Amino acid sequence: MATAIAGVIALTACSASEPGSPEPDNPAPSSANQAGPPTPYPFGTVQAKAPEIKDGKVPMIRKITTDKPYVFITMDDGAVKDPSALEEIKKSGGHPVLFLNQVYVKGHEKYFKDILAQTGAVLGDHTVNHPNLKGKPLEFQKKEICDDADDFQRELGVRPTLFRPPFGVYDQTTLQAAAECGMRAAIHWTASVNDGVVQFQVGNKLRPGDIVLMHFRKTFKEDYEAFLARAKQDGLTPVPLTDFLG
Repeated sequence: MATAIAGVIALTACSASEPGSPEPDNPAPSSANQAGPPTPYPFGTVQAKAPEIKDGKVPMIRKITTDKPYVFITMDDGAVKDPSALEEIKKSGGHPVLFLNQVYVKGHEKYFKDILAQTGAVLGDHTVNHPNLKGKPLEFQKKEICDDADDFQRELGVRPTLFRPPFGVYDQTTLQAAAECGMRAAIHWTASVNDGVVQFQVGNKLRPGDIVLMHFRKTFKEDYEAFLARAKQDGLTPVPLTDFLG
């Protein structure tokens, strides 16, 4: 087993903590059960831990601080159910976090259940209807976040513990609402893929610890393959984000 990665999670100033953070409900399975390329360490083993909840607010995590050549992929919304997604993810061994909205999952539960069950992907909360949460009352924000998680627990058999605010927009109330809905952390990103092009917030390449955003769109296959190609070009291996959130 590889030595646990030293280092800390890179956070915004509003990171937080509460003792006894739970393990993910659906952590990535061990590498012994994975399809795809060889793994750099046994997937499903803790490599680093996220900060705990503090002052009743979840930490906001933008990237992972690591000296290893690892990168992380996340997929948002669920609007377009590309039939190639399951095999694309399975053969790559990418282990994404799926930050899904109930409005897009409803009626298509089998599609997402298959991806979660067969690829080592992890389910995340992205609200019910994808509203801009910033400035909204606590109860409004809780309803969007809690109802999304509750529905996924009923219909997908998994209750997410990671949260991404729609549009990446949030306030301190959002972080409080996420904590009260049972989330352990909120996840932002440092790079994104749109129309088959990887876009960087800093520099002109992917860096170790980058969290990459893409969506379930018509360009899913093009976007995912662009991410994989860019990661390879930059000498990085996609690994499960949850392994670095303890």
